[in-house]
Amino acid sequence: MQQRSLFVLLAVVLGACGRPTLDTRTFDLHYIRGYEAAQLLGPYVYSDRPNAKGQISFTTSAVTVRETSDNLDKIARVLAQYDHSKPLVRLTFHLIQADGAAALDPAISDVEPTLHKLFRYRGYRMVEEGIFSATDGGEVHQAMGGYNIAAELHGVAGVGDSATIDLGVRLSGRDVSFATTVGLPVGKTAVLGNVGEDPRGTLILTVRAELISAAP
Repeated sequence: MQQRSLFVLLAVVLGACGRPTLDTRTFDLHYIRGYEAAQLLGPYVYSDRPNAKGQISFTTSAVTVRETSDNLDKIARVLAQYDHSKPLVRLTFHLIQADGAAALDPAISDVEPTLHKLFRYRGYRMVEEGIFSATDGGEVHQAMGGYNIAAELHGVAGVGDSATIDLGVRLSGRDVSFATTVGLPVGKTAVLGNVGEDPRGTLILTVRAELISAAP
C-alpha cells in the first residue's frame, strides 16, 4: 500500500510540474474596441492547452486574458503596438478642366507642370475643390462638382514628412465611373488620371495628402 501511494503521489507531482501556471490580467483599451483586441490577441491565447486552457473575454473598453505570465507580457506589447491614436490625414482633391483657358490658374500652379508633361491639352483650370479628413482605415464620401467622390485610407506607413498614404479613390456620376489606388507621399500632389468627359470638357482628378496629426 505504501508503494502504491508513493506512485500516486509521484504522478500527481509530475503532473503538476508539467502544468503551466496561469495568471489573469485585464488590459484597458483606449483606441481599439474589445472585439478588435480579442481578434488581435487570439494567437497568444492557447484555449486548447490540456489542463491549463487559456481564456479571453472582453467588454467595449477592456480585454481580460488568462494565460501564462510570458504570454501576458507578449500581449501587453502587442496592445501597445496597436492600441494608439490613428493618424489623421487631410485630403485635397481638385477636379481640373483640360483644354480650357491658356492662362495659368494659380490654384493648380503646383501641379500644372506635371499636367503638361502627362497630357497635351492647351491649358488647365480648376473646376472644383474638395477637402476632407480621414483616419487610417477610414472611408469618407463627399459631393464634388456634381460628382460623388469616395476615399478610403488603406494604411499610413512611416512618420512625419516621410510618411506614405495608401489611398483608394472612386469618382462617379454623370456617366463617369473612375476608380484607382495610389501610394501617395505626404505633402505631394498626385495626378490620378483622366476621369472622363462632361459638358465642361475633359476632367482630370488630382489629390494631395497632408498629415494633420500623427500617432505617438
